[in-house]
Amino acid sequence: MTPFWLDHLMVVVLSVFFPLRAATFGYRRLVLAPIEQVTEVRRSLYYQAIALQWGLSTIALTIWLLRGRRAIALGLEPRDLSSVVWGMVGATVIGITFWIVRRRVRRDHEALDRVLQKLGHIDRMLPHTQREKGIFHLVAFTAGVCEELLYRGYLIWYFTHWLDVAPAVIVSSVIFGIGHSYQGLKGILTTTLVGAVMALIYLTSGSLWPAMAVHAIVDMHAGELAYAALSRPLPPAPEPMPSPVSG
Repeated sequence: MTPFWLDHLMVVVLSVFFPLRAATFGYRRLVLAPIEQVTEVRRSLYYQAIALQWGLSTIALTIWLLRGRRAIALGLEPRDLSSVVWGMVGATVIGITFWIVRRRVRRDHEALDRVLQKLGHIDRMLPHTQREKGIFHLVAFTAGVCEELLYRGYLIWYFTHWLDVAPAVIVSSVIFGIGHSYQGLKGILTTTLVGAVMALIYLTSGSLWPAMAVHAIVDMHAGELAYAALSRPLPPAPEPMPSPVSG
């Protein structure tokens, strides 16, 4: 079944509204917030991201059901159960590997310094407290489910009506990267590559579920590392050298 006007509108929202909102009303608001309001603004943006992504996903699914489309075309029904099982096994292996990495990094101050260097440009978006880390996990879970549904399942389905699969993956991945424009050019390129990898997982397994799991695990891992680096106790200040006694 070919796309109709609501599908076109959804693609405009994902490719234009989403990036503009993230760069202006989202991250820019956080950057410009006075230091005493940063925590409140950060948590507000977490909750807004959760509500917005689930809202858009609900709309996309509603359109899908009203048009009588099959779940398999959106990636929600497995094409091959064994491929999905192996995909989930792979996601589990990635999760265990990340857990081992985090245990080592938490004990390595130089590694934590490198984490801060890599994430310093978006440090205001990252969890600074135990409570914020818990909310960030909800954001990561939401991104894993909703962004894969929207940017992999929905957009790839949409663009394959005019393009072959490979170009459709490229276009959908670029749109996904532009959605993270608040992270700068490097962030756009990185998330575009991540989007392509998630698309490969989706197409290889024939289902969105492994890609959703890997996406959520990757985001949670980033949040855990950021929290470990940002919340570690500061080293004690060196004691002042005694002033020489003049005789």
